[in-house]
Amino acid sequence: MRGLLGVMALRSVAMGVPAELDSGEAGRTFYVAVDGQASHDGTLDSPWDIGSALGGEHAIPPGSTVYLKGGTYRHADRRWESPGFAIALAGAPGRPVHIRPVPGQRVTLDGKVEVKPDARHLWVWELEITVSETAAWDRRVTAGGLKAEGAGDLPQGGLNIVGGADSKFIHLVVHDMSNGIGFWRPAVDAEMHGCLVYGVGSIGPDRYHGPGIYTQNETGTKALTDNILFGNYSTTIQAYGSSRASVSGFRLEGNIAFAPVKEGDRQRVLIGGGQPSRRIAVADNLLYEVPLEIGYNAPHNEDAVVTGNWVVDAGLSINRFKQVTESRSTVIPLGGQRPDRPADIMVRPSQYVPGRGNLAIFNWARKAHVEVDLSRLLKSGQAFTIVSALDFYGKPVVTGRFDGRPVPVPMPNEARTGRGEFCAFVVLPGSEG
Repeated sequence: MRGLLGVMALRSVAMGVPAELDSGEAGRTFYVAVDGQASHDGTLDSPWDIGSALGGEHAIPPGSTVYLKGGTYRHADRRWESPGFAIALAGAPGRPVHIRPVPGQRVTLDGKVEVKPDARHLWVWELEITVSETAAWDRRVTAGGLKAEGAGDLPQGGLNIVGGADSKFIHLVVHDMSNGIGFWRPAVDAEMHGCLVYGVGSIGPDRYHGPGIYTQNETGTKALTDNILFGNYSTTIQAYGSSRASVSGFRLEGNIAFAPVKEGDRQRVLIGGGQPSRRIAVADNLLYEVPLEIGYNAPHNEDAVVTGNWVVDAGLSINRFKQVTESRSTVIPLGGQRPDRPADIMVRPSQYVPGRGNLAIFNWARKAHVEVDLSRLLKSGQAFTIVSALDFYGKPVVTGRFDGRPVPVPMPNEARTGRGEFCAFVVLPGSEG
């Protein structure tokens, strides 16, 4: 079974601006730096600070690109209730404002990031969002998930999207914080694509806190596509609301979820709530030890299309829908019989960067290496690297130049990957020739 999976984070190497996405003549180019100043010109040699640039203090017309120079941007306010870094820019239909690192440079936002209500028509690319204090946390918290034992208040962190209509959030790396991504109702017709989300949440005496992605939607379609989520302490993806909140108009496609923190038993992907859900599409997702639950406690739901999903060592449930189209899903319960073949390999090209893609491997035979055909992603002679989702910023597991032959990919042998049975990778393109 080949050809199913998706895109992901474009770690800040070998990642130039695709010609079709460059601002070109449609807009201008501005620069931000860790040591920039609001009084500067916003040029490469005279960059702005991040607060004034993203917060809307300067005139940034639709179609422009705001480049962040490499480095760590640490927000000074570490309180739980901190507003964090504000994004308050607005593009126009067909002319979004792009926010992204300078090509080849790694940009880390240390603290909370909030997309404000009036922000819209944005493409936010490739940023790393984290909270540095997590290195000292044991994740044990008091009630409410706000205080760690011996550590005081936890900085909130996370990406909180309370605006962002007609926006795209592409190849972000969101990790190690008490809250992950909040993707809320005002983000109409927005997409979360190719993001890496891990190490989110905390363990309270009542329950586990901090879903990887928590989202609601009412009008239009909110898309979560080709994201990779693992090692989170609560619900992996939680599209949920009470009887007063809408969970309708969702498309979940090509997402990979694995390696949950199992003690809390909350690792599922959930789409549904107390209000009837409608217009739900769940296709070609791959879940390892992560249940998929569509529909929750509403008295009924309207319509859903569920097709081509893989759920291994977990279950798939579709609850109280009036109309369901279900096909091509593969569900293997915990301890169930594995396929009688060496491996299933899933490759899905990026929607936004040629030569990029996600790679997921079910290594049924538990071999040390699995050979993978990358011809859907790469051209002959093109340089590439493969990185493990488990260590995205670490040493690549494979580097080379594509010659058309299958590429041997080493499989990690650890508990997070079923002792070598499963892992996810990201293929990153280099230059051709």
